[in-house]
Amino acid sequence: MQHLTRRINSDFGRTVYEEVGLDASDAEEVPICSLFTSFDTVHVRSLGAALFAAVEYAVKFRAEGGPTLAGQLRTRLVERIGDSDVKALTKAVADSHRAVRGRTLGPPDDKLIVALCDEEPHAAADYLTKISPISRSRNGAVHMATFLVFAAAAGIKHVLLCCDQLEDLASTTTAKSKRDLEVARFRDVIVETLPMADMVTLIATMHPRASLAMKNAWVLADLPSFDLTPGNRFSTVELPPLHDAAQAAQLLKRYLAAAATESRQRDDLQPFTADAVARLFERSARKPRDVLRTAHNVLVAASGQNLSSITGSDVESILGLPGQQSAAAQNEIPGTLDWSRG
Repeated sequence: MQHLTRRINSDFGRTVYEEVGLDASDAEEVPICSLFTSFDTVHVRSLGAALFAAVEYAVKFRAEGGPTLAGQLRTRLVERIGDSDVKALTKAVADSHRAVRGRTLGPPDDKLIVALCDEEPHAAADYLTKISPISRSRNGAVHMATFLVFAAAAGIKHVLLCCDQLEDLASTTTAKSKRDLEVARFRDVIVETLPMADMVTLIATMHPRASLAMKNAWVLADLPSFDLTPGNRFSTVELPPLHDAAQAAQLLKRYLAAAATESRQRDDLQPFTADAVARLFERSARKPRDVLRTAHNVLVAASGQNLSSITGSDVESILGLPGQQSAAAQNEIPGTLDWSRG
């Protein structure tokens, strides 16, 4: 999801449009951007908090040292109205909000609008950082609506909201009444409230067990079905587990090619041997995410030992026995994102 979000935001959907058979004129007619958010069992346990996290992503995340999405949108807004003055920019955003016709959550956050229009690139991030966790959960939808009218003023017609870990909303640590209420808010906020209803498409991921826990509330809220049926083949995607080490090797080839600092052959698995890939598959519970995380940890540890290649025995030595803390645990990829980093 983060990869898709970065690709869309790099040129406001032009490349993605062309890859699915559309042309540049379609991208010009309906420019799009994308946001990323994720539920967790600690900080983001409500729709409001998840929407706030998506706005934080827009103002903090920088891909490869480039501008944030908010910065890119400000540049578009300046070009669109032909004026870089903050007052002129905020007026354009206010005009965008007045153009909304239908039920809204109320007035936008004026301070966020000013921060988004400010020539200081960190103004919006600094403003959001000061907002309390309680306010983030209660008013996250307002912050999202504010960002959307800012994006609309910059000429963006559509926003793809990628939401990971929806299964955390179905966690056993979340009371059923709380879960049902948050699911109902998906309809109240995303489906029935402007500007979300006109601009946002939501893509969410969840585990099968979570879908069972949430299904009743989802149906009662009259939300689109996520059942894996032929009728839903255009709106649902099943991500099956890896079947064998050969599939793990295909996954690792793409990862290694993207992470390499120099050109490499498309089918190159170096520094991993075939036996090492088999061991990584065996230690990763058939999950693509775990294969990549385990491979990352092994690579970090192997680089510290100056290994020119990584064999199956090297993998076992680095990871240790199942159930034990691995030698590379201290280099574990963090479970939460620091979107202020590139």
